[in-house]
Amino acid sequence: MYFVNTDNLLMAMATGMMILVAIPVNADNHPTVADTDYNETVLKFHASQSENASFLTDMECPKLSYLELNAHIRKGDMVNYYQSDDSKDFEIKTKSFYRFNERLMLSGSILYGAAKGKNMSGPCFINPEYTPFDIVEMDESNAGAKRREWYSLGGKVGYSLDSRISLGASLEYAVENYAKFKDLRHQNSMMDLNLSLGGKYKITDNVTFGSAYIYRRNIQRVSFKIYGNTDRQYTSLISFGGFYGRSELFGESGYTSNSLPLFTQTNGGTLQLLWETSEVKWFNELGYYKDKGRFGTGSSTSITYSNHNSTKLEYRSKLIVERPRLFHVMELNVFSKSLENNENSYKESTDANGVSQIVYYGSNKVGDKRWEGADITYSFLSGNGLKRSDWFAGIGAGYYSRLITASQYPFYRKQDINTVHANLFVTKNWFKRKNIYTLSFKGGYSKGWGNMNNDGTYATVSENQKVPVSLDNFLVHEYDYYVASQIKSFVSLGYERGITRNLSLYMNVDFTYLIAMNTSLKGNEHIVYAISAGVKF
Repeated sequence: MYFVNTDNLLMAMATGMMILVAIPVNADNHPTVADTDYNETVLKFHASQSENASFLTDMECPKLSYLELNAHIRKGDMVNYYQSDDSKDFEIKTKSFYRFNERLMLSGSILYGAAKGKNMSGPCFINPEYTPFDIVEMDESNAGAKRREWYSLGGKVGYSLDSRISLGASLEYAVENYAKFKDLRHQNSMMDLNLSLGGKYKITDNVTFGSAYIYRRNIQRVSFKIYGNTDRQYTSLISFGGFYGRSELFGESGYTSNSLPLFTQTNGGTLQLLWETSEVKWFNELGYYKDKGRFGTGSSTSITYSNHNSTKLEYRSKLIVERPRLFHVMELNVFSKSLENNENSYKESTDANGVSQIVYYGSNKVGDKRWEGADITYSFLSGNGLKRSDWFAGIGAGYYSRLITASQYPFYRKQDINTVHANLFVTKNWFKRKNIYTLSFKGGYSKGWGNMNNDGTYATVSENQKVPVSLDNFLVHEYDYYVASQIKSFVSLGYERGITRNLSLYMNVDFTYLIAMNTSLKGNEHIVYAISAGVKF
């Protein structure tokens, strides 16, 4: 079983942090790190979520970095089917912005984390919500411990050619390992690569136009093993959506027989439009992405079980209104994604030289999925210009929809899930000489509706046709998790101590409580205890 080499990881992190810390400070006429907050600075930056790194040159802060260690304990049965009711995790991360000179702006991040959860079965894929299909263990009595470990490294650079033209590039690389430690055991090794190249042109003093090319590459290589009783049979569901599909016995040929990659490649583009005055900045970004992928190596000597393709359209907007002691920030995110999955029909044979050959006869559409969503958030910060705010508060709301059609001709299952949510949040900072005391509250409500399953046929069914397999326990679990009315509350206590003008230490203790008002799950609560500590420099 493979996990990230921690020796090399720590060396890389130490090197990255040395680079960040060694950057000199030359900001006599700018706010220092002791007077600013990383998250607030990012919120006030109009292009903080943009795929186009050339807008990084608009960042006004000369230097801003932090290093943090955080940990969570999560308990409670009100979780989705692939989550644990008893888990622990920790994460160490560092992020930084640095203006090298008037033309060049840099940004970087390093992150490592690990989590372990009990009583877990379900899928083998990471983030199964957006995969073209899933491989789900059918017997819940085989639930056991799972471990997840992740590492990421990212960097952005923005360079101004002159007062009107800027170029930018960003690269993010992440690896993740996800494993189950009880038969039927699975191992998932994921690699995720994100690259963007972009530029912007300031048409007038008030209007800036930008564009960027996006390339992404994601591979999840999964394998299955048995270390215990080899006489026992283990069955998995090949779910094409809504826990509907075909059962597969481990040890036979099929999706679980070999170490196989779920490969997805994305090409896309974005357009940006910025309108700004001395007090107002309105940033808009429209993105279009096209995915193409497969489950299998794609070679002629091994089976490619399925091919998938998808398209995604996304719009982001951020409006900032700056007053002498007040910042208003309005954020809007809207997306729509559709995916189609086709399973291949094939015949496997061996030639006279003992080489396997795969002959494909076509494909059948087995999955059709569509996601839509929108989120809007209004925030305000009160304080002295770019310095740390006294108050930070706001309100948010959102909508999410998922429509699925899973097919095993002539049978099909349709499902639709819709959810809405709303939340309020407020943070108060008290400044006492070199000390900052922080108290935060957040409350939220969500509710869903839809159709759990609508099963039918495309044509008349004969008596000899095999009916698809349905995993009803997970079907009910997931649907109930989404549609149940939920109330969520959050409270956080924070303390920060300034050491020097450019260095401070901080700690936060958080508590989150979620309760479902109407659910058929075995539990209706979920609690998260969290602690974080770090240094800002």
